Amino acid sequence: MNTPVDAHLSQDHHHLLVAASLGSKLGLHPIGPLAEIKLDSASIAPVVECDVDDTHYFIANRRIPLDGATNFRDAGGRRAGDGDLVEWRTHYRSENLVKLSSRDWELVEALGIDMILDLRHGDESGLAPSKAPSSISIVQIPIVGNLAGHVDATGALLGGKIDRIDDEAMRAMYLDLVAQHSQDLLTAFEIYRDHDRPILVHCTAGKDRTGIVVALWQLSRGVSPRDVLEDYRLSSLYRTLPRFLTLRPDLLAAHVNPRNIHSYISTQNESLTAALEALDLSSVLPH
Repeated sequence: MNTPVDAHLSQDHHHLLVAASLGSKLGLHPIGPLAEIKLDSASIAPVVECDVDDTHYFIANRRIPLDGATNFRDAGGRRAGDGDLVEWRTHYRSENLVKLSSRDWELVEALGIDMILDLRHGDESGLAPSKAPSSISIVQIPIVGNLAGHVDATGALLGGKIDRIDDEAMRAMYLDLVAQHSQDLLTAFEIYRDHDRPILVHCTAGKDRTGIVVALWQLSRGVSPRDVLEDYRLSSLYRTLPRFLTLRPDLLAAHVNPRNIHSYISTQNESLTAALEALDLSSVLPH
């Protein structure tokens, strides 16, 4: 049996940290709840393979450590419907790339990524352009939804036009994305699915538009809806707190209670589920 394992990468990039229970199976000496797998050399995207009894493990870190992005991560490494493995290190997802440093871009190139799908509309990409090296092509598929009556919800919050965004508003926005851009979402999915080299898809936060496209790809590979939602929720783990800390001073200056935007900067399973149910998945789901 092939089994993917999410691991944490040590700060020095020389070890993968796994649960003590797995470490014991691998003959490692656990330290507290974790065990360390020593890497032959430092790496930002190692994949360690090993066999225990009848199980072949593929162990890798999901989040790729970059200085300029907190939500840059591998969308693979899930179990497919036939029990096989959706491979690691071929499909990536992220928030916007405007803060990536020169070193970050070198690391992105080292991952083999040669195409970026940018789902932002013109104003978004114009204000926060991706300064990718010439070896990486950028394909833009502009997708935008109406959120609480505004295309730029962050600007509306900081401009005093709205003072909260709740779960209901987010669900409505997801449905609006599908109503306006169902074909664009399916086109982005098809490019993401069919590209034969490592590929990255992103929007601004890397959770809503990107979340739908990645969910379509994972479902097409036979990943269970439960695991698709688990992957989607990781945006809350990697992105929500840094984004909250960035926005908090400006929200307070605009007299907006930061607690009123939790739904906006985190994930809601109901929103993604509603969007997927509203799409025609006949060409997506495996037969």
